[in-house]
Amino acid sequence: MAMTPHELEQFRLERLQDLVAHAYANVELYHRKWRQAGVRPEEIRTLGDIHKLPVVTKDDFRHSFPDGVLSRRCRPSQRYLVGTSGSTGSPVTVFVDFDKVLLDFAVNLPQIMAGCRPITVLSGLRDFLLRRDIRQLFIVVDQSRAYESLQGRVFPQMRHTVVDSLLPAAEHIAALNRKRPVFLMTYPSVLRNICLALRAGGATVHQPELIMVIGEVLDEPLRALVRRTFRSQVMDVYGSTEAGFIAAECPEHCGLHVLTWKVLVELLDDDGKEVAPGHTGRVVITDLFNRATPIIRYSGLGDYACRAVEPCRCGRTLPLLARIEGRSVDSIVRPDGQLVHPYHLTLALEDVPHLAKFQIRQERRDHIRVLLVKDLVPEAANVSFAPDGEVGQVILERFGRILDNQITVELHTVVDIPSRPGSHKHATVLSLAT
Repeated sequence: MAMTPHELEQFRLERLQDLVAHAYANVELYHRKWRQAGVRPEEIRTLGDIHKLPVVTKDDFRHSFPDGVLSRRCRPSQRYLVGTSGSTGSPVTVFVDFDKVLLDFAVNLPQIMAGCRPITVLSGLRDFLLRRDIRQLFIVVDQSRAYESLQGRVFPQMRHTVVDSLLPAAEHIAALNRKRPVFLMTYPSVLRNICLALRAGGATVHQPELIMVIGEVLDEPLRALVRRTFRSQVMDVYGSTEAGFIAAECPEHCGLHVLTWKVLVELLDDDGKEVAPGHTGRVVITDLFNRATPIIRYSGLGDYACRAVEPCRCGRTLPLLARIEGRSVDSIVRPDGQLVHPYHLTLALEDVPHLAKFQIRQERRDHIRVLLVKDLVPEAANVSFAPDGEVGQVILERFGRILDNQITVELHTVVDIPSRPGSHKHATVLSLAT
């Protein structure tokens, strides 16, 4: 039976209070920062009191690792070490306890896939996982060996396949056809490469029931590309290495519902105040379950997001993120100092016909170079992205409005955009200006 709104609110408050008390007593980073801020755990009497705690940054974690971020009550047999890819330019490593891992994969993942509401009893997670087997989950991730090690230690009986994201798209397609999974979980950039390879080569591929994409922004051009390539349902899932699953797409595709039973999400302005619905704010998260390295008011994701203004038409009352706007590190800065979030630039390219990939590169404060890769299908042969052509002029006009004509924009059609070294993806918006 699902929790009532009052029960959910009380559950979240109890988890927060317990986590704050645990972190203050056992994690040096939080004990030091909270003492310096003059705040103690007993002052957290409501969920709103979380604003009394100082925000913790990625640098705080990096500079305090390992002993300063690890709970002194967490034994080696209870924890697992995970690290971010460093896509924001600053990788970070944290400890995750096994109960937290079980919560994400045995409770949250099946519920995300089934679209059901959270259960209220969180005990017996191993038994729950074996009863609610995640059938044939096919996962394309970085660091696949480490991921396999985690699965083997936590729930070895789960039926799944893990594939390295750095493999060529042809090998991903071959593995999909060989394993024929019910569910596919991967990154948007990997899925885009699979779709482009299928369209260019004319091959066929097994059709999963559900494709979940995580780790990057899922834009409308990719959705359209997937619809032309797969018959599968596509679901956008917002998550991070540090906190696991954070939000999952509404079945009505109105946005992403925050998984409030396990995470608190704040959207803050430059002064640290909560922004109003409809406005963009910096994502700050609190994970209510990880006790190995508690994640409390953590701003290190580097993401911007926007809350929906209206209630979701699907009927769910969970908070709704209208969109994830991308990483702050990839924001464009105009000569007048105004910050332009990546979402506004990528949105200008959403309906460009036969645009397979792109990269928006700010090379100077007053200059942007846009790299455009054309789709490799016969009907794209006559499409041109030249700056003096019809499509090129539309792109330049849109960028001019967004950038207030303060930045010169150059369009260049290229054969491909290489991925970052050791990564499965390329940056869609890249700021090189200092």
